[in-house]
Amino acid sequence: MKVYFVRHAESEANKANIHQSSDIKLSRVGIKQAKILAERMKKLDIDFIYSSDYQRAKQTAEIISSVLDKPIEYWSDLREIRNPSEIMGLKHQDQLSLKIREKIRKNFHKENWKYSDEENFNDLKNRGDKVLDHLLNKHKNQNVICISHGTILTFFLALMIFEDKLTPELYLKFRYHFWTANTGITICEYTDQYGWGILTFNDVAHL
Repeated sequence: MKVYFVRHAESEANKANIHQSSDIKLSRVGIKQAKILAERMKKLDIDFIYSSDYQRAKQTAEIISSVLDKPIEYWSDLREIRNPSEIMGLKHQDQLSLKIREKIRKNFHKENWKYSDEENFNDLKNRGDKVLDHLLNKHKNQNVICISHGTILTFFLALMIFEDKLTPELYLKFRYHFWTANTGITICEYTDQYGWGILTFNDVAHL
């Protein structure tokens, strides 16, 4: 089984460097990126396409789907990590955003702690387990594309590597050292002998 995890193409909020909501669309550059990505992926033997139901991921998936002639299933568990609503629409370097995110980082290890309405480690662990279990149970002998988002993708990868040993502290270290670019492809393979393996990470050779 191979899973092609793909970060969506550039969005208008990526371009503006702001925290984005679910309805943000692709930029003009992002649409071009998605078309280039689709041309590359049509060479692959793909059985199924999943996509986050956020607009920027849906647009990316629709372009890929039209080239590969494969249907899409929208899957809310592939959504980006939910940030507190207080920072939505703010620049990443806005002082309020920096203050809130630093407070979250310092308290991330505390079970069930939340600043407001964001996802904490337990929320992410439950979601990640659900995604990986579903892929194994439904697509073990297939090749699947999952169009998702940069930060949640790092959680899926960390969970593949550390499994039940993944802790909030380990995840934060992992997250801040593994960055994905728009349309970056990360290929993961599952075998009965070794479990999950990461074959390529953040491949953007098509751009």
